Amino acid sequence: MNEAFVLLNVDYKQQQNIIETAKKIPIAKAVKTIYGIYDVLIVLESDNMQEIKTAIDVDLHKIGGINNMTSLIAVN
Repeated sequence: MNEAFVLLNVDYKQQQNIIETAKKIPIAKAVKTIYGIYDVLIVLESDNMQEIKTAIDVDLHKIGGINNMTSLIAVN
């Protein structure tokens, strides 16, 4: 199982919408508000690396209000 941990800096006014939209991504296993340098953590899991790539490059990039995105991908 491949995992990606996506860390987001978001516009605070749009944070709840971003969280709800990210939860609708089929391979999103967790979407959490976090405190510190980043605002939101999204955990993506799939056996298919292309699904993870599509979730990051297409699904997340079309959500408005994301100011910065850092992706950490673990491959088994």
